[in-house]
Amino acid sequence: MLAVAALATAPAPASADTQYLGQAPSREKPDTTLTITVHPLAPGVFAARVRYGWVGWFEQGKTITLVDAAMDAQAAAALEDSIRARSGDLPIAHVIITHNHDDHVRGAKRFLDQGAKLIAQAQVAAGVDSALGREHVTKAAKKGEEPPTILVDRILKLGSGDHAAEVIWLGHPAHTVADLIVYLPKVRILFAGDVVSNRSVPWMLDPGMKIDGWRASVDSILTARFEVDSLVPGHGQIGEKRQAAGWMKRYLEDAWDKASTVAGWGTNEIAYKDWGYLGAYEDTEFYVETHFMNMRRLYREAKGIKTSGRPRARALKY
Repeated sequence: MLAVAALATAPAPASADTQYLGQAPSREKPDTTLTITVHPLAPGVFAARVRYGWVGWFEQGKTITLVDAAMDAQAAAALEDSIRARSGDLPIAHVIITHNHDDHVRGAKRFLDQGAKLIAQAQVAAGVDSALGREHVTKAAKKGEEPPTILVDRILKLGSGDHAAEVIWLGHPAHTVADLIVYLPKVRILFAGDVVSNRSVPWMLDPGMKIDGWRASVDSILTARFEVDSLVPGHGQIGEKRQAAGWMKRYLEDAWDKASTVAGWGTNEIAYKDWGYLGAYEDTEFYVETHFMNMRRLYREAKGIKTSGRPRARALKY
């Protein structure tokens, strides 16, 4: 298995530290095999773990809609093979990008080049197109056609029948300034993007991240508005809604409570690797790599210290 991914700032000086998500890269030449784990969720609805993140797809009539697109061209090619093995040659009509982090965006180029339309939240769509090296066009060339990039303000209804989908911005900056979720009400499935991680410590360093908005977004998912049996997170484990979103809610609350309390005491920020310890989460994915950076960011939030964050969290392949 190609086992390693990293998140780093871009651009960054050559001396900047790189934070690895997963095992750090070996100096030996890596295996070029990429393993994808596919979970059927309902007839014609699938989730796939590609490296360390989840994507999904569902059949809508004679087309396929993809939710996120993995981190690079190699992962996208392997993902397409998995799609073809299960859904045949149906064309991929839409690629929904839940947020503008490269590990969810970069693979979309393969499918857009084949004619798929991009769906993104209106506030970040231009940035997504830029990351993909595309001109940002939101008007159709011909009457009756869809534009290359379809903007979502609050909600977009897509398709009909059993796999009718609602593409939703919950109205708050959360993991980023504007995250989408994708809800299939008739089959009770929710693709939550990085609004929910389940037993995987989330990345909280984006400049647009707002802890209050993130908590409000998770609370919205937990309401009766979303009748969900299977929740697909951005990272971690697929789960039942209350279990998966509940884990995310607890982490956000515990991390914020600890960081804001310590900030109130006047404890030195630089000692975040000491005061930031949360033992209940140390056996979860990316605790070592990400948790303590989260605590430092939340400390600054509590102190009212402005931070530029890491505007281009980027997945690096090794």
